[in-house]
Amino acid sequence: MRFLIASLLFVPLSVYALRYNTDNLPYSDAPADRPTALAISTLTDIGILKGNPDGTIKPNVTMNRAEFVEIAMRLLPPDHSFTDTRCFSDVDRNVWFARSVCRAKDLGIVRGNALSGLDPDEWPFQPTRSVKYEEAVKVLSGIYDIPLFEATGGEWYVKYTNTAFKFGIDLKDSAIGSALTRGQMARLTVAFMAFAKGELALLRAAENSSSMSSIPVRTVFASSSVSSVSSVSSSSVAPVYDPLINDTSTDESVLVLGQVTHILGSAELFSHSEAINIDAFIIELKAANDSIDALNVYDHDAKLLGRATLDRSVAGDIRYRLNVKGQGIQAPYRDDFSFYVRGVLRPQDAGGTSGGSVQIDRMGIEGTGHWSSRDYEQFTDASETFSESQVAQSSIMGVENAGDANDILVEGTDREVGSFRFTGTKGHSSADIRITAIVFQIEQAGSVTLKNPTLKADGSSDRHVCSVVSDEIHCLSIPASFGDLEDAPRVLDIFADIDVPDTSQSASLRLSISDPGTVSTAGSITWTDGVTIFTWVDNGGQRPVARSTYYSY
Repeated sequence: MRFLIASLLFVPLSVYALRYNTDNLPYSDAPADRPTALAISTLTDIGILKGNPDGTIKPNVTMNRAEFVEIAMRLLPPDHSFTDTRCFSDVDRNVWFARSVCRAKDLGIVRGNALSGLDPDEWPFQPTRSVKYEEAVKVLSGIYDIPLFEATGGEWYVKYTNTAFKFGIDLKDSAIGSALTRGQMARLTVAFMAFAKGELALLRAAENSSSMSSIPVRTVFASSSVSSVSSVSSSSVAPVYDPLINDTSTDESVLVLGQVTHILGSAELFSHSEAINIDAFIIELKAANDSIDALNVYDHDAKLLGRATLDRSVAGDIRYRLNVKGQGIQAPYRDDFSFYVRGVLRPQDAGGTSGGSVQIDRMGIEGTGHWSSRDYEQFTDASETFSESQVAQSSIMGVENAGDANDILVEGTDREVGSFRFTGTKGHSSADIRITAIVFQIEQAGSVTLKNPTLKADGSSDRHVCSVVSDEIHCLSIPASFGDLEDAPRVLDIFADIDVPDTSQSASLRLSISDPGTVSTAGSITWTDGVTIFTWVDNGGQRPVARSTYYSY
């Protein structure tokens, strides 16, 4: 997306009083982490975000270019006199975002995607493609007239992303080329708003005032005027800390394209001989995966040390390297030194592909002795293993009981015997996420029996026939109309004929989804992201995955 900025035309809506709190979250899927919740609440409060018709905000779903421009244009004063909706060959004049996109083009904010051999006036807009991090930074930099640090050489976006980094208004959980989720967009936009108002320190304090208090508060440039680049030096760049520090899981996971992953691995090294001045961090993978754009490297204090990239000069090993020579990072003498890494995955429309695995083989450092200047290379022990994860376009995020905790057991035909709510997230607007099979474990006492089970999806009267196999209910080949999680959480109800013997005095019944499965072993749920079939769910290995209502006399 090539954006041309005409910032003198713009009067951004920074005149709004920003409250920086989480009081305005009228969404059924409001995010749990405080920075994202605060950003979404702030933008909702001033009318920039409005949510979806079903009452959701979908913070973990990526935004396409049309959605981003529609929201970005709300940052400007409205122009009711502008009515043009004919501006790009791939934008239908009657589509909901046509007016916003055409106004953005008229103001010089967008010019479409450059294609060789085409006149710039004929460049397509590509509305369904995911908006990239650097594209959003450039638009917001222009809207808020952020003074830019000049960059020599490199790609067009370097001066924008470097400026955002130096002013502390960048995203630490995103990367060049990465697709933005709605939650990330909210955090980025609010950071630019706060910076333009001289309130960035206030925003960061609000982000850290509750659940994120364990993250060190960053010292940021917070002048009331940002009109001169000369007033900012390199000393203004504060340490960058891991925004996902509360997510310290290292279990097998489904890694969604376009996002920063959970912790893929951590290393604890010990130098017996002398302190080591670290020249480079090394992370080697068991297999290549083109979906990995980079590996974020953090120290034991959760400070971002940099991004390790694929070292193509090493034959045989899949090695990622972060060069830090001369930065004063040292592994102490006879004391533990630890660091950890997260992956930055390419979006679906920027080289990311579904289905591959990610597993670290070993992690280590290269450096020189503080006293001897001899070369050192230290790696994790060969006996240490790291969890394997899979890359996907989408993921099942939650499974829970959708009914009451307890209820009365009543025999009869076509009785509800369980209700489960499934929630998913997508890494791209065109990705699929659909449940295709579920095995329910029957937990019963008093010789209760089930026959003729069927599955029903919320919002539909249709039934899908399942079968009883021993002490399980098998619902296989679930139709897309039942298992689709693309637009909203889906509740699936299970019905069956219930028989309770007259002699039973302590009859009870409950269904459970017992086995989450692993990367290598099938569990109770089968689902697809539209490309790959997955036979496990990422829930940290919790067993059972979920239990239904407990029915008893």
